[in-house]
Amino acid sequence: MGVVKKNKTVVRKSPRQHQCKYCYKIFPFPNVLKKHYRVHTGERPYECDLCGNRFTHQNTLKNHKMCIHNCGREEDFTCGHCDKKFPIKERLIEHVRIHTGYYPHRCDKCLKSFTRASQLWQHARSHNKQYTLECAICHQLFACRSVLRGHMKRHMGQNDYVCEVCGKAFLRRDGLTKHLSSYHNNIRAFTCKICNKQFKGHMIQHLRTHRHEKPYECKSCDARFVQRSQLTVHERRHSGEKPYPCPVCKVSFAHSTAMKMHVRRHTGEKPFKCLVCTNTAFTQLPHLKKHMLTIHKTDKPYLCVKCNSYFKTKTQIITHEETCSPKQETKEFIPPGMALDRMRMLLAVLLIRISTTERLNALGFGKRLIDLVLCDSIENSGRSPFRGNGQSENDLLKKNIEILLDWTVPKIYMDRFKSERRTTEEILEELTS
Repeated sequence: MGVVKKNKTVVRKSPRQHQCKYCYKIFPFPNVLKKHYRVHTGERPYECDLCGNRFTHQNTLKNHKMCIHNCGREEDFTCGHCDKKFPIKERLIEHVRIHTGYYPHRCDKCLKSFTRASQLWQHARSHNKQYTLECAICHQLFACRSVLRGHMKRHMGQNDYVCEVCGKAFLRRDGLTKHLSSYHNNIRAFTCKICNKQFKGHMIQHLRTHRHEKPYECKSCDARFVQRSQLTVHERRHSGEKPYPCPVCKVSFAHSTAMKMHVRRHTGEKPFKCLVCTNTAFTQLPHLKKHMLTIHKTDKPYLCVKCNSYFKTKTQIITHEETCSPKQETKEFIPPGMALDRMRMLLAVLLIRISTTERLNALGFGKRLIDLVLCDSIENSGRSPFRGNGQSENDLLKKNIEILLDWTVPKIYMDRFKSERRTTEEILEELTS
């Protein structure tokens, strides 16, 4: 605020108000408004000189270099509840609020609370109907550009963060971090104060079951839901929207999970295996449960192979295996790279593009595991598929895909890929994009 002296009397001038032309929000200073405009324009003037990522604010770039590249990072700040580490003290303070239930940023319209001011700001735009960013594929509207970018990655099946232990891929880095701590380290850092149950995540949604809260209401039929994602999927029943097309045959689905289960028809993948029978597996967990109930007379589909004990949920068997005697063998290490299910899906897309329907039908495409279809195809060409002993499924499939690429991709293109040091996964991605 400017101060003007006149006849020894101090007169305070009112600050000028600078209004955003997009959302009409008012700011006291022009430089603050200029930074705010980047939310609408997507401008990212600050570039990381180490990886090329760009950011809207200088502080965000500084935090990025500290967290990702360890620039100027001296020590980590550790959470006393779950031992999670943070490079910046402010992030630890925000994280601890999840454990303590302290949500200081409250919406004055619906009284919903948040741990961070940025979350409240994003939420407030939903009340103001400021959904100005549109998805080019399904035309869904968003208030935040970063949320739109994540949404687009879901359409493309782009999961950039891969678990080095099991090969599972995630859309976001925090998803991978949570997976490592909760699944592989079995950390249940959240305890419900009402029922004393411990959870690895989704604590807020669990508390709503005690309070009988269903804050998300369908405008078409008045159905209510605990989570916004449940409402989004439900609303597609009314709109008929099916934003998830199968990459292989282009049939569309309303839910990404339904699309993934459908893709298994093309790849022949059956991830749910009966450990009692020999060579019996299913594409969906309910099918395995039905098999266990009708054939083995138990409603517990999970079997511990060490002591032959049955368990009803995956959480129960994971907890049991930590203490089961004799000592459990070390889990198979799967090197980092593309997730196995995605590699099989892209292989299915490639085979359809380079082969005839008659040839694929003769090989049993869509009726057998696509790994076996690929091996037979290589053998029919007069070449020898890789059938190494003791190799992981990932390694076997990748080596046979390499044989397929060397055989089918013109030499001029393969030479270029090799000169650019492309991995097998990267070549497969480009050929099927």
